[in-house]
Amino acid sequence: MKNYYILFMALAVLSCSKEAFLEKKPDDSLVIPLTLADYQAILDNDMVMNGKGSTGSGAVPIIGEMGADNYFVRDVDFPNFPQQQQNIYIWNKQVYDGSQLLDWDYPYRIVFYSNIVLEGLGPLQINTVDQSAYNLAYGSAHFFRAHSFYHLAQVFAPHYNAQQAEVQTGIPIRLATSFDEKIERASLAQTYRQIISDLETSVLYLPDASGRIKTRPSKQAAYGLLSRVYLTMGAYQQAKLYADSCLDLSSRLLDYGGLNAALRTPFPEPEDNPEVLFSCKMTDMVSGPLWPTRERTDSSLYASYESNDLRKTVFFRVVAGGMSFKGSYENNSFLFAGIATDEVLLNRAECLARMGMVEQAMADLHYLLEHRYQSGSLDVERFSGTLPQAEALEIILVERRKELLHRGLRWTDLRRLNAEGAAITLRRQIGSQTYTLAPGDPRWVWPIPDYVLSFNPDMIQNDR
Repeated sequence: MKNYYILFMALAVLSCSKEAFLEKKPDDSLVIPLTLADYQAILDNDMVMNGKGSTGSGAVPIIGEMGADNYFVRDVDFPNFPQQQQNIYIWNKQVYDGSQLLDWDYPYRIVFYSNIVLEGLGPLQINTVDQSAYNLAYGSAHFFRAHSFYHLAQVFAPHYNAQQAEVQTGIPIRLATSFDEKIERASLAQTYRQIISDLETSVLYLPDASGRIKTRPSKQAAYGLLSRVYLTMGAYQQAKLYADSCLDLSSRLLDYGGLNAALRTPFPEPEDNPEVLFSCKMTDMVSGPLWPTRERTDSSLYASYESNDLRKTVFFRVVAGGMSFKGSYENNSFLFAGIATDEVLLNRAECLARMGMVEQAMADLHYLLEHRYQSGSLDVERFSGTLPQAEALEIILVERRKELLHRGLRWTDLRRLNAEGAAITLRRQIGSQTYTLAPGDPRWVWPIPDYVLSFNPDMIQNDR
């Protein structure tokens, strides 16, 4: 596939200044997109839009997952991490050391590419033959932009609170490629309104499913992401309805009983995995805390998997000092951060439980775990519709953590659960030193990178 390098790439990250860009001599080999095929080619550049390819890429910030509680690193490995990664791991008040932060740069690059496409599609004259291709490009650009805005908000903005969202600070919402657009942070309410608006627009234009090209958005993926967004917001009725819409199109699951647990990467490629609705990966930090040779699974989490739970062998491998995660749906050492049927089922199960519909909630959970346990070994009594609501919800939340390990979701889950009173305090132990992150601590929001503020001195920084 032809790669398009956009003349105005300096806007891909908000740290670039107008002056620095204007000092650069244009490259005669650069291609300016003009046609519908050009714009689709931009969206199909999966190294950028989905973070695919070799190291040094990614679409979803890893910084939240690095700060979450599903893993630890050994004392012997910690000193070998770059200072910035050490700071992230222990939730240091001073996080950055001047290094590039891909977690900010890469999602905003996706926003920029999406805006190029939307601006370019506007003046095109589309005939009936081109209409379906136009719809795919237009819907995809809205989806990609919403996807990036959502994940940026999970780490660089506070958790959504409906009573405070209008006055809380969100993220910069870039809707154009112009140098003249002022870079400032929207309110948290404006941030989520834009995410939802983009996704609702995408649903009107995208095809029901993406087929084997899982890097392309689809209506089903947009429904799944809307369910995720509304769950984050605590709007359980809406989250359940969008989960319904997603699962009505397909609720297929991968039977873990058919996997070879002895393999280092036991899962099929995303295009062959019936659960994957949209494929992308987290920004990677090779040899960082979450790299397979350094990460060690939290021992209490690993112990929570029963012996007949197939996830215990397909998710983990024995390494020095414990267990290491190998269960990425990317089927390699990089972490899958896309949208999959198992997550949407768990979204709906949680919403149903919170709405008092325990029988339906446990039926969803039973359907999922039938595909995760050894055949015939699942204790059906655990899924009784007569369980107390609080107990059913607790079971679902435990299974959510066990199923969606290292998907880029745990940090958001911890923030929203603490907002509801879960009182989860995170702890790290390095030698004799203990580090903690308590509920309500401002360090649950990561700071804007220093180099971004250096070009935008009026931008509000997050408290630490």
